[in-house]
Amino acid sequence: MDDPGRPLTDEVLAYIVRHPQAQDTVEGIAEWWLLEQQIHRAVSEVETALSQLMAKGFLIARRGGDGRTYYGLNRAKERDIRRHLTSAQAGQGNKPDPENPQD
Repeated sequence: MDDPGRPLTDEVLAYIVRHPQAQDTVEGIAEWWLLEQQIHRAVSEVETALSQLMAKGFLIARRGGDGRTYYGLNRAKERDIRRHLTSAQAGQGNKPDPENPQD
């Protein structure tokens, strides 16, 4: 569950620094603290990926009525996106795409 580049001890410490009043059992720490760390890291990675896709024009963003940003396909770039995905798949040794078995 921990990041291979980050020791488990650091994952626990990062959580406890953000939540200094926290206390839990071994099971609770494994289930909740480390899961939260994993989600926190994933959100950061997704934000980076979305920024890159926006910079390429592959995604569009719109502000929702709730003030949050929603991302979606830029249909004007769909051909470029498909070309990018085909190229990326070819670079991975032509592994079949589980999302699109016809490829």
